Amino acid sequence: MTSVVTLIDGFNMYHALDIERGSLTPYRRFKWINYWKLAECFAGSGAILERVILFTAYLPDVEPWQKEKNARHATLIAANKAQGVEVVLGRFLERRVEFDVRPSKLRLSIPRLEEKRTDVNIALALAGLAYDRAYDRAVLVTADSDLIPAIDEARKRHPAGEILVVPPIERPGMARALANAAGQQKTMRTQHLQSSRFPDRVPVDPNSGHTVACPPEWK
Repeated sequence: MTSVVTLIDGFNMYHALDIERGSLTPYRRFKWINYWKLAECFAGSGAILERVILFTAYLPDVEPWQKEKNARHATLIAANKAQGVEVVLGRFLERRVEFDVRPSKLRLSIPRLEEKRTDVNIALALAGLAYDRAYDRAVLVTADSDLIPAIDEARKRHPAGEILVVPPIERPGMARALANAAGQQKTMRTQHLQSSRFPDRVPVDPNSGHTVACPPEWK
C-alpha cells in the first residue's frame, strides 16, 4: 500500500476560493471544505492517507471584520480537526508600505498585514517527513514557488518518495515551476471541491453531540 501525507497551504486555498468573476464568487461556498476528503481525491488508487496537515493563521483579533473572519476560520478549523486534520498555525505581522502620491509628491505610509511562517512551516514539515522517510507520496496543495528548495531537499533525502503538486483551483499556471521541481502535478477541479464540501452542520464531539455550522457567508 502507498502511504500518503498531504500538506495544505490554507491561504493559497482561501484566496483561490475567494476569486471573483465579475459579480460572482463561484467557489466561495467551498470554503466550508473537508480537507481530509479533498486530500483523498488526490491520494491515488489503493493508497492509505496517513496524515493531512493544514497550514494557516488567524488575523490579529482587533477590528470587527477581523474578529468575524477569525470566528469563521475557527469554525472551519474545528470541523477539520474533528476529521483528523492536523493544524499548524503561523501568524500575521504588520509592516508599513510606503509609496509616492503624484503629482503632489507626497510620500504616504500605510499598514499592511502579511501572513508569515506558512511557507517555512510547510518546508520544515516536508523536510522532516523526508528525513524520516515517512511517506511513499507527499501531496502539496499549494502554488507557492518558495517551496522549491524544500522539494529539492526532500527528493535528495528521500529519493524513493514521490512528491505531487496540486495547485488550488484555477491556479495551475502559477505552480508550473513548483510542479517541475516535484515532477508531478494534478489539476484541482470543481468536482473535487463539490465532493469535499462539509454538510451544513458537522459533529465535532461525539461524546457531547456538539456540532458546528457552516457560516452563512459560505452558503
